[in-house]
Amino acid sequence: MESTQQNIIFKEITLDDKLLISTYLRQEHFMLSDISFGNLFIWRLARKIAFCVLYDCLIIETTYPNEVPFCFFPIGSGNKQAALTRLYQYYKDRGQAFILHAVEHYNLTLLYEVFGNTITPILNRDRGDYIYKTCDLIELTGRKYHKKKNHLNKFFSQYQGFTFEYIGANNLAELLTTWKQWDNTDNDISLQNESKGIVSVFEHYMDLGFLGGLLRFNGDIIAFSFGEIIRDNLCIIHIEKANIQYHGAYQAINQQLLLHCFHNITYVNREEDLGIEGLRKAKMSYHPEFILEKYEITII
Repeated sequence: MESTQQNIIFKEITLDDKLLISTYLRQEHFMLSDISFGNLFIWRLARKIAFCVLYDCLIIETTYPNEVPFCFFPIGSGNKQAALTRLYQYYKDRGQAFILHAVEHYNLTLLYEVFGNTITPILNRDRGDYIYKTCDLIELTGRKYHKKKNHLNKFFSQYQGFTFEYIGANNLAELLTTWKQWDNTDNDISLQNESKGIVSVFEHYMDLGFLGGLLRFNGDIIAFSFGEIIRDNLCIIHIEKANIQYHGAYQAINQQLLLHCFHNITYVNREEDLGIEGLRKAKMSYHPEFILEKYEITII
């Protein structure tokens, strides 16, 4: 049977793989944050992220420390049915279940075709991506954004003379120094991993194709954020950090980054809330256009 013939050899992701991975990503119209190259690059230091090409599909495998690996749904215009069948056999031969994470709803149809009704998709609300209209987060018009607009105007008033700067070769070293001064991860592994990713981005920023900016007040960096354009109508914001001594700095960098870098992009994906109550409340307060549902599936 053809679907069991191709060999599977996973390779850990590096910056050198950006062109290959991006080529496959461009063949899709996904809205997921998980599979963007930027996301994979940032979090490759926190867990093993590897890929292979199978039946002209990009397969991304993720393995957290002390856990079994899972894959994302095959990416690209190749034979996804053959790829799914081969992956199932690959993990079965290793005595493991074939596990898929962050499966969008429209991909469930093919999974049922390949594996039948034996699969039970589980919706993971904590991993749902928050999708907003970019213009809404820039303009903050209407009653529902009244409080947000007031916070932003207060920032503009209190810190008159603040400036927005694009992240680039002229300020990367200073930005890295600033982040290391802010970094207070203590014993929080997830924050430590995020910090490693941020440092790695600043070290390779000019090669990643990100768009980012920072805010200055009285010459000091008080906030920064960066993301990437996924396609003509979608961008993803990966990281947003601010000095909380400057009230409203988070609201300001949110609005200013979109205004300067992504104003012509219809939708912005601001990623997940991970089930963190405060983060969920904050993301909901910006009134997402919708929350992108993601399913997890285990095929034994």
